[in-house]
Amino acid sequence: MPQTLLEILRKAEEFLASKEIPSPRLEAQLIFAHFLRLRRIDLFTQSDRPLSEAELVPLRAALKRKAQREPTAYILETHDFFGRSFAVSPAVLIPRPETEELVEHILKKKQSAFSIADAGAGSGCIGITLALETHANALTFLDISKPALAMAQKNAAALLSESETEVLCVEGDFTLPELSLPDKVQIFVSNPPYVLTEEFSNLEHSVRSFEPRAALVAENFEKEHRALLALAFRSLDTGGLFALETHPAKSQDAAAWANAVGFIDVEIQNDLAARPHFVFARKP
Repeated sequence: MPQTLLEILRKAEEFLASKEIPSPRLEAQLIFAHFLRLRRIDLFTQSDRPLSEAELVPLRAALKRKAQREPTAYILETHDFFGRSFAVSPAVLIPRPETEELVEHILKKKQSAFSIADAGAGSGCIGITLALETHANALTFLDISKPALAMAQKNAAALLSESETEVLCVEGDFTLPELSLPDKVQIFVSNPPYVLTEEFSNLEHSVRSFEPRAALVAENFEKEHRALLALAFRSLDTGGLFALETHPAKSQDAAAWANAVGFIDVEIQNDLAARPHFVFARKP
């Protein structure tokens, strides 16, 4: 007699617990709900339902991946950001809660945004969210990674399909002085690599092993941030807003570099953990 959904779910929870996976019950429920195309509540309202072998195959594969501590977002190929679901893959970072805070800070500034640039776009979650919230006409993704740009474009196609926003993808390295965007923008936002090289070995195993190092680590923090600021200054329209998520221990440096480039109204703002995580500035 086939085992029921609830019986298999309990075994999955026990399996993940035996592998010392944090929150094994929640992780098992998320995996089962996703691959069975159910809501989590449905796992219990349909608890007596038998599962077919065709349903069990992807569940087993997903649980094995989770047992290796792969981030659940990569297993499910989706992650929520600012109330919307974004496709993710190991080609891009998984969006973080503090990056949602960056978006909130930008929106509070009520900057008019005919055009937005998202540098180091990854999944595109920042640029797409801002485009939707500000009703921007144009959005430019900039990333050095072709697979990351493909993911940003995929998310834009899914989430901006009913908007008027035109999307442009620029593959390039923002540390190169000859790089430029085709048009001026009113908001230039970036969550660039900012983990220091000496910190990488202290990151969680799942981050070190699965998320793209190139999107995490600033191999030369000052050079990369100065180049990013220069590109932002060149790209912004008069009065445009620059917004940066950066290393809390380096935000004072980033603010000083912003002043040196020519930005005005440079300010540092804390995240909800009281860390000086964000730098904002305007082009005069």
